[in-house]
Amino acid sequence: MVAVAEQKAAPRPRLKKKTLKMKLHPEPGAVVTIRDLHYRYGHKTIYQGLNLEVQAGTVFGLLGKNGVGKSTLINILMGYLHPKSGECLVLGEPSHQLQPQTRQRIALLYEGFISYDMMTVRDVESFFSAFYPKWKKDVFYDLLKLMDISLSQRLSTLSFGQKSQVILGLLFAQDADLLILDDYSMGLDAGYRRLFVDYLKDYLHGTQKTVLITSHVMSDLEDLVDQIAIVDRGGAVYQSSMQQFCQTFRGYQAQEPLINSAQVHRQEQLHGQQLLYSFASAQELSAELQQPITEIPLTFEEKFLGFVGKY
Repeated sequence: MVAVAEQKAAPRPRLKKKTLKMKLHPEPGAVVTIRDLHYRYGHKTIYQGLNLEVQAGTVFGLLGKNGVGKSTLINILMGYLHPKSGECLVLGEPSHQLQPQTRQRIALLYEGFISYDMMTVRDVESFFSAFYPKWKKDVFYDLLKLMDISLSQRLSTLSFGQKSQVILGLLFAQDADLLILDDYSMGLDAGYRRLFVDYLKDYLHGTQKTVLITSHVMSDLEDLVDQIAIVDRGGAVYQSSMQQFCQTFRGYQAQEPLINSAQVHRQEQLHGQQLLYSFASAQELSAELQQPITEIPLTFEEKFLGFVGKY
């Protein structure tokens, strides 16, 4: 500021220093928005420039082998870990600054859940209901009726599958806008898994609730999940709709030893067979490799393993 001639400049008032924070804006309709996320443990890179969006009303499958960072990403979303750099918004707020009222809108199931084994089924429902203003006890008890569990039983007397369903009932009763289910299937047999999948479909029908789910049982997910993100070691992430991935990712058997090709995503040798996996059609791939190839029918789980590798 330049003072006028022969006038003293008025003393400038002292201003308190303020830390300027960039206001982040979620994408329209997005419940989770991740932009250029970086995270690592020591020298091990988990995510490098991850960009991801989960839209409202979507069942989103976060897939990958053990150790690639699925649970790490959930910990970041819940604010338990802070990104090294980048932006992560959950329900419109930075994940490491979620307000208590925002956390009430999120139902979280951790891999290897914790339960209060000394409580009865009735006691645990009463205990949890006090924390959630939108609590729907009928949802909890309706699910338990399907399993013929006595409300006076202590959780310590239940089988692992029964206890898992009690925990899932507690999650559904929260009436949350966002459900995060980290490997709900751990320790559950086929019957309990099918019960959960069928109940979840009915629970979500006609709502805009959003689900982020991880699982090691691929057969459960094909008819449940709308969008997928497949996480590979080193932070590479493939994103697609479930339908597009299943329709376009294929497995082939070749007659000659495999060669390098930009169109081949992965190649394997198994029991003397030359196997390759690609998004290209058989005609396109055969023309490039200059040899006949045969498409192999694959389940979703086989496609997933073809994408990430069996070992």
